[in-house]
Amino acid sequence: MRERLPQLIGLTLLALALFVGLLALASGIRDRGRNDTISVTGSARHPIVSDYIVWDASVQSQQATPAAALTELDRWTDRIKSFLTEEGAQAGEIVFQPIFTETITGQNPDGSQSGQIVGYRLTRSFELRSARVSEIAALVEASSKLLSEGIPLNAQPPQYIFTKLPSLRPQLLAEATRDALKRAQILVQSTGAKLGKLRAVNVGVFQVTAPNSTDVSDYGIYDTSTLRKDVTAVVNVTFALG
Repeated sequence: MRERLPQLIGLTLLALALFVGLLALASGIRDRGRNDTISVTGSARHPIVSDYIVWDASVQSQQATPAAALTELDRWTDRIKSFLTEEGAQAGEIVFQPIFTETITGQNPDGSQSGQIVGYRLTRSFELRSARVSEIAALVEASSKLLSEGIPLNAQPPQYIFTKLPSLRPQLLAEATRDALKRAQILVQSTGAKLGKLRAVNVGVFQVTAPNSTDVSDYGIYDTSTLRKDVTAVVNVTFALG
């Protein structure tokens, strides 16, 4: 019996090693099945037309005294208000901001500020916001009349906004996901494998760009310079492989 003890110990260790090996093999098979996946990117693009417009502008007067600057600024502001009314802007669409006042100081011969007040600059900003996009766009186009009258209007380009993007998102995501599924099926069929269950979906940021633009950003793009736009949704989808 004592002579057979080493042999029994050896057989026991061998059996234990085989058992551990089988466990490792089974675990490896399970992990392999878990890791056999395919990830594809799908996208969907829709043309949209902006349904809201925002226009920002301001007028500024600089005179030697605040009273003179205010008189001139009030005259220009009254003319701008009458112009907006003439061109069809509605009262609820216009917001005039309070007057912003700056003092202008003189300079010494060396270019440093002298501290002496030599004038006053008064600025009045206003903004138009409206769902009447074509009417306000025409008004903006006509605002050059004010310049021809000598009013120093400082106007920004109009911003064209699409307010219905939240309601469009589900449709775009569904189309982008179907596009990813179609691409995955084509790839898998060419290899002879089978497409399994959906494992994960990662939704990218939406890109709202000028028509036919190729611009993209990790943080998303929202172009406001054009009336017509494209909105693009991108999803990354992972499927199991059968």
